[in-house]
This record gives sequence, structure tokens and C-alpha cells, in this order.
Amino acid sequence: MEKVLVAYFSASGTTAQKAKEIAKAVGSDLYEIRPEVPYASDDLEWMNKNSRSSVEMNDKAFRPALANKDAHIEDYDVILLGFPKMEYSL
Repeated sequence: MEKVLVAYFSASGTTAQKAKEIAKAVGSDLYEIRPEVPYASDDLEWMNKNSRSSVEMNDKAFRPALANKDAHIEDYDVILLGFPKMEYSL
């Protein structure tokens, strides 16, 4: 039997909810990917071009530091990755 991990990043909680549902449905382990500096609500104002999330999204080379790096992905056969859908217009 394959060992499965559902790893997810969730800024507002929506992706976390879905990841938990999927992990329960497939009987997998669950791992939250967390940024070293948590996001505040102002950081997530995607309509504000100066908000943290907008600046990060527009700089493809930017990757926030992680608070945790202990997922032990080498222990899994299958990894399902969940992350927020990014929507913006130019």
C-alpha cells in the first residue's frame, strides 16, 4: 500500500479545509506548510498592489522563508499538494 501525504499551504483557511477533507477521504497524513512570518489580513489584500501577497506573487523569484521544514517527504510514495488559487488581472 502506498503511503500518501497531503501537504498544503493555506493563507485564509479555505485550502486547509479542503486539504483536511482530502486527507480524511484517502486516509493520508496531513502537513501544513507555514511561512516563517505569518500572513496578516492586510497582507492578503490582493487588490492592493503593495500588499505582501501582491508583491510576492509579482516577483516569480521570491519565495518566503518557511517556518517548518520537517515534512519528511522521503517517507511517502505519493504527495498531494494544495495551495490557494491565485486570481488577479493585469
